[in-house]
Amino acid sequence: MSKAIASRWLRRLLFLIALLVLAVVGAFVYYVQSSKARIPRLEPVDEYRYLNSGWQASARETYYHTPQGASMPQGAGDKSLRYRWFLNLEQPLSHERFADPAFLQRFHFLFDPSHPDQLPVGFASRYSASLGEELLDISCAACHTGQLHYRKEGKRYALRIDGGQAMHAFTDLQRGSFGPTLISALAETWANPLKFNRFADKVLADGGDKLELHEQLGETLKAFLAIQQNNPLAHLYPTREGFGRTDALGRIANTVFGEHLSAANLQTSSAPVSYPYLWNMWKFNWVQYNGSVAQPLARNVGEAMGVGADIRLVTAEGSPLPAQERFRTSVNIPGLEQIERALQQLPPPQWPEDIFGAVDPAKAARGEQLFQNHCVECHGPHPSSRARQQAEAPLKAGPEDHWLIEVIGIDHIGTDPTEAQSFLDRTYDLSATGISKADVEALINPLLQKQLARDMLMRLRELAIDATLSDEAKAAFAALAEAFPAPDRLAAQGFEPSPAPAIKAALEQFELKPSVQLSASYAAYPQLACDSQCQVNALWYDLDYAQAGFAKLLASIDPSRITEGLGLNLIDLLLKKRYYQDHHLSEEQQACLEGFGALDLPQQIVGYKPRPLAGVWATPPFLHNGSVPTLYQMLVPAAERDKRFFVGPRDYDPVNLGYTTAQAPGGEYDGFWFDTSLTGNHNSGHSFQATPAQWQAYRADPAANPLPSGVIGPLLSDEDRYALLEYLKVRRDNPPGYAYQGAPACLSGQD
Repeated sequence: MSKAIASRWLRRLLFLIALLVLAVVGAFVYYVQSSKARIPRLEPVDEYRYLNSGWQASARETYYHTPQGASMPQGAGDKSLRYRWFLNLEQPLSHERFADPAFLQRFHFLFDPSHPDQLPVGFASRYSASLGEELLDISCAACHTGQLHYRKEGKRYALRIDGGQAMHAFTDLQRGSFGPTLISALAETWANPLKFNRFADKVLADGGDKLELHEQLGETLKAFLAIQQNNPLAHLYPTREGFGRTDALGRIANTVFGEHLSAANLQTSSAPVSYPYLWNMWKFNWVQYNGSVAQPLARNVGEAMGVGADIRLVTAEGSPLPAQERFRTSVNIPGLEQIERALQQLPPPQWPEDIFGAVDPAKAARGEQLFQNHCVECHGPHPSSRARQQAEAPLKAGPEDHWLIEVIGIDHIGTDPTEAQSFLDRTYDLSATGISKADVEALINPLLQKQLARDMLMRLRELAIDATLSDEAKAAFAALAEAFPAPDRLAAQGFEPSPAPAIKAALEQFELKPSVQLSASYAAYPQLACDSQCQVNALWYDLDYAQAGFAKLLASIDPSRITEGLGLNLIDLLLKKRYYQDHHLSEEQQACLEGFGALDLPQQIVGYKPRPLAGVWATPPFLHNGSVPTLYQMLVPAAERDKRFFVGPRDYDPVNLGYTTAQAPGGEYDGFWFDTSLTGNHNSGHSFQATPAQWQAYRADPAANPLPSGVIGPLLSDEDRYALLEYLKVRRDNPPGYAYQGAPACLSGQD
């Protein structure tokens, strides 16, 4: 080939490369400009008001900015976004700071004037020993702090609800959302020499190598783009999460089992949920919308894993790690303890009468009676007995701080079943970690046996004060309870592998043994209105029944096909075990850290928990999936609720107690249209629509005359509905003057 021809082909190649570069730049500019037009407008505020009256500023500061060990992108390790990068990053196609408070507030993050760098609530920094610098950490406060807006007499108020529901779109991948905008800013900074130089001059003000910084920035950008569950082509979250929601369990499972373990574990999920409010939550014996977690630390570790904590499950090649290196994590367990202790002091928000209007005492009194008639049976709160509190959370001060939460089956409550059902239907393969079936049994069976021993002791203590039994029988049960070995010291008391034989031997010692051949029917041994011999029969039967159930459960667990609930429980147990070993924590410290001695055993019921309702007026939208915009609509027949409404703006409706939906939104991209016809978005159930005849028959004999699925009460008049709303403005779940100072610190060096 002649030089002229070669030169001509070279020019053509350079021309094509130039065209390609121009096309890429043009596409990027178009994407950014169109995205910028979709960023929500800033919601102006004239005055801030904090409604959780009595919460100390120090506790609020701990909650707002204590890191939990997460990073961006999820589990990126040394490729995580550095804190100083975030502070000095510029907005896409702009010289303005990305971390400018006004810009971040447009994504509906909450302004915090106390933060030294003026970052929003929930944005924190954590030190990385491997990098020798701070990383950006997103804590639980980012999603569990709410704000309501209201205009009165020309002034626009922002009413902060600490522990409430956020209204950002943090996990949303639509153009104009936080995540895609942040990635655009990183990409332009890496690709644009002028932008990068401005960035590097600020980041490296105290010295450093620009080429190394550029390489590090590129690695972080690649880590963002490599998050498989966020690939738009994968379409793993077909029901848009939008504002105020995230597909919590689906994302946690995809992060832990998919991103950290194997891409084959990634699964489609269509179950977005609202961020639940947090006051009084530490009192619940079961948490999560589906009542699947009993232990506070397990709940918090799971949340940190979902947000982006590093977890060592396998090698870089996907092979099992050596046993001594498995399950280390960046989760900040001491930080989680500090946050939990701060939240234990958090009171519910108080209705601001000077802004929303005075409460009508007579109407509220009528509403209280209606609440007692129609709501308290499910929503309580229902303090436990002393015996049960000792069995489930022995380190709590007493039963008044231990509330029993019942999970209501979806067939009864009738709300969207997607989240609850998916928790049991989805399975994952954990075999790449090297976990064997024997490992699972060795980890879980001791907890099952410990809980059984606790339950048996609880039963004995309750029988010792059972007014239906004779004094002689009560004395015998009391003596047995007194002699009962400490359930949490099973190994020391010779109760391994099960406490059942020792309990049976003790029953026989006190001449409390079954007098009949036990049948296979548990119904033959009712626990109520039952004499002492019947109670002994029931205890004896329950021991055998429990052991059979444990054996069946353990036999069914296959690490290569484990349900979402059991899989997350198993990983959580292993992470905590590794942390305890690495930090040489005593059993007492472990029980304290885990939360009042609660055991980490999951509950798998296809249903949802009805939680106590103090402060519920400040937490729209409602139901677990946020499908009902106001409390008023929670009291009407489900068919009469809005089928489609706009979510995003935080303007509050103090009449119907929720977000305003009557007027069209001021901007197309200030939120998103919530469509209740989509999977995971249904607004059915929890319906007050029973006819007088249905309700009368149900009240006379619920078992013989059940209400239709999803119907929970009678058709109410508007007068009754607004009376109930009036009462909910002032509803208190704790007694007057109640104030809890928080549990004692579990680790030395803390207050």
